[in-house]
Amino acid sequence: MNKLPNFMIIGAGKSGTTALYEYLAEHPDVYMSPVKETNFFALEGEKLVDPKDDPEQMFHYPWSVTNWEEYQKLFDGVKEQKAIGEVSPMYLYSQEAAFRIKVKFPDMKIIVILRNPVDRLYSRFMHLARENRKPTSRFEDALNKNTIWWRRNDLVTEGFYHKHLQKYYKLFDRDQIKVILYDDFKSDPLKEVQNIYEFIGVNGWHEPDFNTEYNVSGLIKNPVIDKLIGQKSVIKELAAMVNPKLKDAITNNQQLKKWINQLRKKNLVKVPIPANIRNSMVESIYGSDIQQLQSLINRDLSNWLKLR
Repeated sequence: MNKLPNFMIIGAGKSGTTALYEYLAEHPDVYMSPVKETNFFALEGEKLVDPKDDPEQMFHYPWSVTNWEEYQKLFDGVKEQKAIGEVSPMYLYSQEAAFRIKVKFPDMKIIVILRNPVDRLYSRFMHLARENRKPTSRFEDALNKNTIWWRRNDLVTEGFYHKHLQKYYKLFDRDQIKVILYDDFKSDPLKEVQNIYEFIGVNGWHEPDFNTEYNVSGLIKNPVIDKLIGQKSVIKELAAMVNPKLKDAITNNQQLKKWINQLRKKNLVKVPIPANIRNSMVESIYGSDIQQLQSLINRDLSNWLKLR
């Protein structure tokens, strides 16, 4: 029996990949890697960089799996599941991932969820603000090509979807690639998730719990609450000091995870993008790529090009 992935969600980051991971993991015929972002096919063989040696956060994925043997072990838990998957948004913009996936898994099914690239970038900014890791103090700094916003792959350049996706369309048959638009996913999540079930070959009858929002971005209201239940939760760190298995038990408890996510969401406030900054980004950064993407994926993206 196959115990390695037969589908992958390759991004984009801040476009619903965490929610898809959770919803798919709820299906009894689906097995998801216990490490959500293995990043294996982007970082295979590389030495991971310690965060303290990376002040610009150019290499900010210390949990990544870079060894083939360790990667295979992630799927030791597969039993009778038909669909086996992982989620790594880094695969979308990686220079090497598409080719490496094709070599090892030529029949791989590729799932992509795409969000308006300006909204995606702003969501990333708010996510990093939540974690006190903002690239610069102001979102509009992203308009300056001489800043960290352009050097880090997960910021401005991740949103060049046409540039990144064409690598996959050159290597894989079109029927192996499924593109979902974030707006469709938000408006009718059940329909989009059931379409994915069909794509990966499992029964579409299952209905996930859509009551929990995952990985919500925003500015922190109360730092004390965030310290207790946020990304660097004191509770989880204390549990790890007492017993690493206790931390895993907390992390993997679905009901507890949903409860904590709801509390985190209530402790965040969203501030909209100023219209002039949004328009500048559409016109000067993403407009051309969006127009090319429309043809590549055969979808109308005129709403992404609208000025506000």
